[in-house]
Amino acid sequence: MQPTPIQLRYIQFTQRTVLAVSIASLVSLAAPSTDAAVSFLGVAAGDASSTNATLWTRAVDSTAPANIALTLEITTDPTFASGITALNGTTDSTKDYTCKLDITGLFPNTVYYYRFVGPAGSVSNIGRIKTAPGASASVPVHFAFSGDMDGLIRPYALATVVPSQNLDFYINLGDVIYETASNLTLSDVHNGEAWLNSPSVTLSNSSLSFNGIPGSTPQTSSPPASGAAFATQVQLFGDYSRKYRENFLPVNTGGQNGLQDFYAAQGNYTTWDNHELGNRKYIDGGAPAGGSVGGPSGTDMLTGRGVDARADTGSNTGGSGNVNNVNDVNTSSTNFMNRSTGFLTLENVFLNYQPIANRGTVVAPSDPRTNGTRRLYNANQWGKNAIYINTDARSYRDIRLKTANASADDTTAPRANNPARTYLGATQLAWLEQTLLAAQATGTTWKFVTISDPIDQIGPIGGALTLNNLPSFGVGSTYAPVNADGGKAYMGGYRAERNALLKFIADHQIANVVFLATDDHQNRINELTYSPVGQTENQASYVKVPYCFSIVCGPLGATGPDLITNHTFAMAQQYADSIVAAQQVAGVEPLGLIGYPGLHDLQRLDDPAASASPQPVDFYSPDTFNFTVLDVSAEGKTLTVNSVGMSATAQNAGVEYADGPQAGTLFSFQIDADIESPVIQSVTPSKAALSPPNHKMVPVTLAVNATDDRGIISTRIVSVTSNESPNGTGDGNTATDWQITGDLTLQLRAERSGDGPGRVYTITVEVSDLAGNKSLQSTTVVVPH
Repeated sequence: MQPTPIQLRYIQFTQRTVLAVSIASLVSLAAPSTDAAVSFLGVAAGDASSTNATLWTRAVDSTAPANIALTLEITTDPTFASGITALNGTTDSTKDYTCKLDITGLFPNTVYYYRFVGPAGSVSNIGRIKTAPGASASVPVHFAFSGDMDGLIRPYALATVVPSQNLDFYINLGDVIYETASNLTLSDVHNGEAWLNSPSVTLSNSSLSFNGIPGSTPQTSSPPASGAAFATQVQLFGDYSRKYRENFLPVNTGGQNGLQDFYAAQGNYTTWDNHELGNRKYIDGGAPAGGSVGGPSGTDMLTGRGVDARADTGSNTGGSGNVNNVNDVNTSSTNFMNRSTGFLTLENVFLNYQPIANRGTVVAPSDPRTNGTRRLYNANQWGKNAIYINTDARSYRDIRLKTANASADDTTAPRANNPARTYLGATQLAWLEQTLLAAQATGTTWKFVTISDPIDQIGPIGGALTLNNLPSFGVGSTYAPVNADGGKAYMGGYRAERNALLKFIADHQIANVVFLATDDHQNRINELTYSPVGQTENQASYVKVPYCFSIVCGPLGATGPDLITNHTFAMAQQYADSIVAAQQVAGVEPLGLIGYPGLHDLQRLDDPAASASPQPVDFYSPDTFNFTVLDVSAEGKTLTVNSVGMSATAQNAGVEYADGPQAGTLFSFQIDADIESPVIQSVTPSKAALSPPNHKMVPVTLAVNATDDRGIISTRIVSVTSNESPNGTGDGNTATDWQITGDLTLQLRAERSGDGPGRVYTITVEVSDLAGNKSLQSTTVVVPH
C-alpha cells in the first residue's frame, strides 16, 4: 500500500539553551516576513528513525534580513505531482536564519522527497531521505561515511560522487568545517565571489599547548601579545556561521554549489570533532574551563580560556599551570569546558547548520561532567541485522596532554594511561556498552560505532614507528607519514578507557563490531587489540578483539593527501610495507585484515593478486580523497566494504570534479559473519541412572560432542530441572536436590517420590562459539522406581 504522508506531524525545532547561555542577545529578533524574496542556501535531512526525521534549510532575503515563514512540502513522489503534505516552519535570525523541523509519523523503510517554499514562491532544491526499516525487517542496508571538509579543497569535487551512490544514509563523521583560512584567488579568479578568500576565524582561546595567562608569551597571553584579542561570543557566532555557509557556495562559474547536492542527496547522521570547536581549548569538553576570555580586556566571557596541559616538571620550564598534573583528570563538580559560553556558542552554531534532532539533555546526577548537557549521542536500528551507534567524542573528554615544553602530545605513561581519564565520559561509555550488549542479545548481527578519532593502534605504545625504506611521495613533497597514535586518539591519550571498552566487547562476546572513524586523513583497515589483563603499557599482553575491526577513512576534502603527488600503486605499496615492517618490530598488530575470519573477495586497484595473495596495501590508501560504502546483506550474513576515492588535488585550486581526477574503487572486500550456531551432536551423562535411591548426592559429568565452523569458546550447564517437587511425598524431604559444580559437572540427589514412576532430571547445556552464537541441548538422568 502506498504510504499516505497526510499522517505526518511536525514539531518546530527549538534549540535548548543550556545553563542560561543564549544566542538571542547576539542578533535582534524580528517578526516573520510575509513577502520576502527568499534565497535558499540548501537543504538537508538527518537523524532518521523508522518514523521520524529532522529537515533543515537556511533561507534569507539578503536585502532585508528577517525571520521568514516557510512551507515544507514532503511526499513520496519525486516529481511532487501527488501526495504532498505541507507543513509550516520559520527561519530564526538568532540561528543565522536557519530552520529545522522534527518530523514524526513517517513510514518505515520509505523514501521521502522534500523542499521548502518561501512566501513569494521561491523554492529550495529538493532533498531526499529514507527512513529506517523496522527492527524486525530482514532488508539490505546501504550507507557510507567520511569526514573532514577543509575550505582549502572547495568545492569538494569528490562530494559530487556521493549522490550517485543512492545511499540509505550517510555519516558525516566530524570536521564538517574548518576554522582556518583558505584563499582560492591564489590559483585563479574562479567566479570572482568574495567568499573565495575566506579568512580564519578570530582565534577562540588558548592554543592546545598553553594556558592563556595574561601578560605572558604570545602563545599564552589573553589577549595575544600581537594585539589581536581572542574572539568574543558575537565573533564566535558570526565567524563560524560564515564557515558553514561557505561550504554550500560555488567557487567556479557554472560549477557545483559546494556541498549543496551532497547534503540533499540522502539522510545524514552527523557528529563533530575538533575543527567545529576551533581546534583550540574548546575541543576538550570535559576539561576545566579556565578563566575569562574574549575581547580586548579578555573578559567578554566569564570562562573558557582553558587550562595548562603541559606535563609538570617541578620547574618553570613546563607545566607551570598544571601543578602535579592536576588538569589531566577533571574531578570538579562544576568546572567543565562544556559549560563555558564559548563552547556552547560553537555547539549552537554546529546544531544550527546540521540536521540533528533535538534529543534534549542528559540526566545523570552522579556524573557532573555529563548531567544537563545536550545529548548528541544516539543509536538507530536499521532493520534486524544492523545498528548504527553515533558517539559524541568531544563533549566529555579530558584534556589533550602535552609534553613539558609543549612541543608534542604526551602519549606516555603514567599520564596517557591514567585509568581516571575519560574520552566519552562515564555516562556515555556505560550507554555504549549496554547498547552493544543489547544489540548482541537481540540478534543484531552488525554493530557500527562511529567515533571522531581512530581507535586502532598504529605505533608503539606512547611512541612512534621508525619507518625505513619509505617511497618518494613526489618531487618536492613535504608529506609527513602517519607513524604514531596522537594525543587526541583513543590509543594515544585515553588508553585505559579504550582498553576497558574493548575488553567489555571481548568478555561479553559481542561480535561483528565495526568502528568507523576519520580524522587521520588516510584510508586504512585494522583489527583491534587490547590487553585482557589490563596491562595497557605491555604490548606483549595485547590480543585481538574477536570479530572486531576498524575502518579509518577520509578526508572527503582536506589537507594531507594533497602533499603526496606520486599517485602510484608502487608508492602506496612501499609505504604500507614500511609501516608494517616497523609495526612487526614493535609488536603491533600489522595494518590490514589478512587472515580475518570470513574475509573474501578482496580487490585492490592495480593489485590483481589481492584476493589470492593479500598484502597490507590492499587495505590502505594514503594519497586520496575518499569515502567508504558499506552494505549489509538482507539476511545479515555478508558485509561488503567498498572504498571510493580519487587522487587528492592541490590546496586552493578550486578543482571541479569534471576537470580533475576521477573517482573509482580503491579497494573492496567482503566479510561473512558467523551467524550459524554450533551443532551439538550429543550430550552424554557419566551416569544415566542413579541407584539405589539413598538420598545421597551423586557426582555426574557430561560429555558434549559439538562442532562449529569458527570454533567453540564455551560449553556449560545452564539449567537443571526435575519432574518431581524437590520435597515430594516419600522422597525424604532433603533440601537442594542438585548443584552445578563446574561447566560440565554437577551433583544430583539419588532420590525420588515414593509413589511416583521415578524421578527424571533434565540437564540443559549451552554451547557458544567465538561469535557469540549459542545452541542448547538437554539430556536426562533418572532415578528409577
